[in-house]
Amino acid sequence: MVKIIDFFRLIRTKNLLIIAISQYLIRHSIIIPMTDSNSLNNLQFFFLVLSTILIAAAGYIINDYFDTRVDRLNNRKLIIDQTIKRREAILFHFVFSGIGVFLGFFLGWRVGMINLGFINLFCSSALWFYSTNFKRVYLSGNLLISLLASLVILIIPLYEIIPNPNTNSVNAFYIICCYAIFAFFTTFIREIIKDFEDASGDKKMGYTTFAIVSAKTAKKIVQSLSLILITIIGVVIYLQFIYLAFYAAAYVVLAVEIPFIYFFVKLLNTNDTKGYHHLSQTIKLIILTGTLSMLVFTILF
Repeated sequence: MVKIIDFFRLIRTKNLLIIAISQYLIRHSIIIPMTDSNSLNNLQFFFLVLSTILIAAAGYIINDYFDTRVDRLNNRKLIIDQTIKRREAILFHFVFSGIGVFLGFFLGWRVGMINLGFINLFCSSALWFYSTNFKRVYLSGNLLISLLASLVILIIPLYEIIPNPNTNSVNAFYIICCYAIFAFFTTFIREIIKDFEDASGDKKMGYTTFAIVSAKTAKKIVQSLSLILITIIGVVIYLQFIYLAFYAAAYVVLAVEIPFIYFFVKLLNTNDTKGYHHLSQTIKLIILTGTLSMLVFTILF
C-alpha cells in the first residue's frame, strides 16, 4: 500500500490532474463553443490527454531518478531508492514515454498530420535531457520547462484546430495562445523561485543555475515579469468591465490578480528557503486559477 501511495507521489498526481483539467477546458470551454468543430472524437481526445499525462509522469520519474543525491542535500523525502527501486523507476519511465509518443503519432495519423507525433517525441526527449543536463545549466532548464508547459496548452489546438480549421478557428487559436503565453511566463517564474528554494543543495552539487550564478539579476527578472503580468491582467480586467463581463472580471480580480499582487509583495522581502517554498506554492495556485478562468470565459461568451 505504501509503495502504491509513493508511486502516485512520484508521478505528481496532482500536477497531472491539473494538466488533464486544463486540456479538457481548452477543448470544451474554447474550441467547441467558438468553432463548433473538432478533429478528434471523445475517445481520441482522451488518448491525446493520456499521452500528455504519461509523458509528464515519465518526466517526473526520470527527474527524481537523477536527483536522488541533490534531493538528500535539500532534505526532500526520497521515493526512488527507498520504496521504489531504481530499475522499476527507469522501466516505468520508458513504458510511459513509449506509450505517450506512440499515441501522439497514432492520433496525428488519424487527423491526417502524422508529423504532429514529433511534438510528443520532442517533449519526451526534452524531459530526459532536462533531467540529465539542462536543469543544472544557467537558464537552459528554466526555459525548457516553460516551453513544455506552454506546449501542454498549444498541443490541443494543434491536434483539434489545425487539421480542420473554419472561420472562427483563428480567434479560438489566438485565445489559446494567450493562455500558452501565460503558462510559459508563470512557469518560468516558478522555476526560478524553485531554484532559489533549492540553491543550498544545488551549490554543493556544483550546479550553475540562474538563481546561483546571477541571484540578484534572477530576482529582478522575476519581479519585473510579475509586474508586467499583473499589469496585463489589469488591462484584461478593465476590458471585461468595458464589455460588461462583471462576473468574469470579479473572478480574475479575486482568483488571479490579488494573489499575484500578494506574490509580488512577498517576493520583495523573501530571502530564505521557507519563504521561497511559500512563493512557489503561491505561483502554482495562480497558474491553476488562471487556467480555470477558461470556465468563466465560456459561461459569459
